[in-house]
Amino acid sequence: MRGGGAAADGGTAEVAPRSLRQVVRDGFVVALLNPKTAIFFAAFLPQFMNPAGSALTQSLALGVAFVLIAATTDACYVMAAAAVMPALRRAGRARAFGRYLTGAAFIGLGVFTAASGSRAAK
Repeated sequence: MRGGGAAADGGTAEVAPRSLRQVVRDGFVVALLNPKTAIFFAAFLPQFMNPAGSALTQSLALGVAFVLIAATTDACYVMAAAAVMPALRRAGRARAFGRYLTGAAFIGLGVFTAASGSRAAK
């Protein structure tokens, strides 16, 4: 089974274009409904809040700072991937090497996990 929209012949499948509005809306809904975000904010942000100040104001300010930092780093990842993409598309051999390297990493992590034993046994 192939993932990531890959076609059976190894090329990429055509995907219907979506408007920027649809992409932003879908991303917002996914982020809003992600329980990991709420757990992160509830567990991590209170240690940076002043008990004498307004909890709502501080939470909003820290949340906005988090979103700005995340958006900046994500934009950097996108720009780096866009810069590397043409070279990776030309290098068919590198793509195969990448698959083998990824597979070897997963196998290595599995072997390491199996060999390390459980925490309860220690």
